[in-house]
Amino acid sequence: MNNEENLNISQPDPAWDYYEIWQSLHIIKNKIDAGIKLISGEEQADDVTDQKLRQILEPASEKLVGIIEQDLMDYQKDYE
Repeated sequence: MNNEENLNISQPDPAWDYYEIWQSLHIIKNKIDAGIKLISGEEQADDVTDQKLRQILEPASEKLVGIIEQDLMDYQKDYE
């Protein structure tokens, strides 16, 4: 997480089990907020804006899927 993303987020204890997921979810949320900000200034959809939005959201989507499919499954395995 970079310093700009840390400015508005109070940090929990790094020893917390969900700390890394918490950080990742905040990064994803920041990307979604950036996408919302991008499209809120547009009156009509166009290919250029769609491409910019895709560039913002695809990495966030991939990260979210990774959290759901990998990170949360790892915790589940730890407690079985």
